[in-house]
Amino acid sequence: MEKVVVAMSGGVDSAVTAYLFTKENKAVEGVFFILFDEPPNIELAKKTADFLKIKLHIEDLREDFKKYVINPFFEGYKKGLTPNPCILCNRYIKFPALKRIADKVSADFFATGHYARVLKKNGKCFLLKGTDKKKDQSYFLYGINRLFLNQLVLPLGEYTKQQVKDIAEQAQIPSKVAEESAEVCFLKNKRYYEILKPASYGPIVEASTGKIIGQHRGIHLFTIGQRKRLGVSSSHPLYVVKIEPAINAVYVDSKEKAFMKKFYVKQLNWLVMPETNIFTCEVKIRYAMNPEKALITLIDEDRVKVTFDEPQFAPTPGQSAVFYNDEVVLGGGVITETVQGF
Repeated sequence: MEKVVVAMSGGVDSAVTAYLFTKENKAVEGVFFILFDEPPNIELAKKTADFLKIKLHIEDLREDFKKYVINPFFEGYKKGLTPNPCILCNRYIKFPALKRIADKVSADFFATGHYARVLKKNGKCFLLKGTDKKKDQSYFLYGINRLFLNQLVLPLGEYTKQQVKDIAEQAQIPSKVAEESAEVCFLKNKRYYEILKPASYGPIVEASTGKIIGQHRGIHLFTIGQRKRLGVSSSHPLYVVKIEPAINAVYVDSKEKAFMKKFYVKQLNWLVMPETNIFTCEVKIRYAMNPEKALITLIDEDRVKVTFDEPQFAPTPGQSAVFYNDEVVLGGGVITETVQGF
C-alpha cells in the first residue's frame, strides 16, 4: 500500500486532500505545522485526523519560520520592499519539512491542498497551473526544490474550489467550517504597519516634476501602485510609483506612471531549466493577474531582465515574478529593480 504524508492546516482544502487519498486506499498520515504562537485551527486539524482515522504529526517549526519568513518580511518593508511571506514559507519551511517527514516515515509521496498540478511525463516532472483558473495557486509554488516534484502530489489541481467545498459538505468533514485564510497568517488580523515601529520621516516627491509635495512617516508604509493612505492632497488621483530607500523618499504620480515594461529579477529558482539565454514566455508579477507575454534575458546565474510586450501595472520590488510556458511553471524569482521613465 502506498503511503502519503499530507500537510494539514485545519482548513477545508488540506482536509479534502487527505480525504481523497483515504478514498484511494492510500496509507495516509497528516502533519500540522506550528509556525507561530497560538496557531489557528490546530484543534480542527486534530478533529479531521480523528474523523479520517489517520495519524497526525505535530511539528514545531516556529524557530525556522521566524528566521526565514517573519524576520525577512518585516526587514523587507523597512527597506522599501513588499515581501511575499507565503512564497518564502513554501520554499524554506513547508515543503522541506514535508519532504523530511515523508522520508522519516518511509512515505512514497507527500501532498498539500494547493490548487496546482504535477505532471510526470517521459521521466520528467512539471508543475502546472490548477484547472480552476480563479483559484490557481501555482504562483506560490515556483520556489520549491524541483526535485520535490518527484514525490509531490497535488490532487486539488483537478478540482474547482466549489467542488472541494461540496466534497467536504457531503463527507461531513470537520474542517469544512474552518475560515479561509486570506491575510498574512502570523499577523493575526493586524496590518503589518501596525506592528512595525515608527521609522524616520522623509519626502513625498511628485515624480514628473521632482517637487516635494509632502512628508511620509516611513517608507515601510508604502508599496508600488498604492493609492490610499498617501498623506497628500491632490486634484487628481496619485499612486506610489517608486520608493527610494537610499534617500528615504516616496515618489507619487498619475496611475500611468506606475505602468512599466522592464524590471530585474534575482534569487532565481528554475523548475524547468532554460535552454537559451533569451526566450519568451508569460509572466505574472502578482498572484491576482493573468500572465502576460514577456522577453526573458539571462544576465548571469542569478539575475534576469524581464521585458513585457506591453507595460504592466506596478511591478514591485520584493514581490515575485513567475514565468510560465502556457500551463507549465518554468520558475521565477524576486523583483529587485524596475526601469522607469522618470
